[in-house]
Amino acid sequence: MALIAGVDGCRGGWVVVLAETTRDGRGMTAEILIARDFDGVLAVTRDACVVGVDMPIGLLDAAVAGGRECDRQARRLLGHPRCCSVFTPPARGALGGESYRAALSANRASSAAGLGISIECFGLFPRLREVDVALTADLALAERVREVHPELSFRELAGGAAGLSEPKRSARGLSRRAALLRPRFSRLGRALRRRLAGVADDDVLDAHAVAWSAARIARNRAVCLPGRPAPRDARGLPMAIWY
Repeated sequence: MALIAGVDGCRGGWVVVLAETTRDGRGMTAEILIARDFDGVLAVTRDACVVGVDMPIGLLDAAVAGGRECDRQARRLLGHPRCCSVFTPPARGALGGESYRAALSANRASSAAGLGISIECFGLFPRLREVDVALTADLALAERVREVHPELSFRELAGGAAGLSEPKRSARGLSRRAALLRPRFSRLGRALRRRLAGVADDDVLDAHAVAWSAARIARNRAVCLPGRPAPRDARGLPMAIWY
């Protein structure tokens, strides 16, 4: 038995699912916690051998169409229409932009391609910065804090190629994703009924899906995109998505 964690950003900060992984990845008993910032996440997951996080880790210095290689591979795996759930992270220089206009300008200036960023991407900057600052300050953390995309986790849970086509916030999308997770997490229904402040149902499901992949990482059963060893950014952080 090993303690693992799945982490997803939410309106109230970060939702954290702590669970003990089992040999077959089924019947895990999970506890849900809310952390206001990523330092809080690291505090409550200090005993976890793997912490999966639904947030980019490792950034390019120069913007490239489609983002990092792991982003492009993730989109190809998910296919239409779920490929849109993988957003292109900013170039590192854009992350310091305090306004959308400043971040957009910095991203375009980072390469001859003149690529911009979406307003949705800019909305994630506060969470992105928290993760980037924490891992850059302690590169050893990146050995146990891994980037996981929940839609890739759900795709694997659904049997691979077919995946899920329903938007995750739709009633059917939520129902299908919950059905995939229930055999793995015995307390999922209770977690969804808690109605935590600042946490939506899809946040709870995503954090559980990330925890499921974290358990796969702990058991050396997970897939790494684009493969191992993962490429690293200029600061030494890996640019890889696990599921």
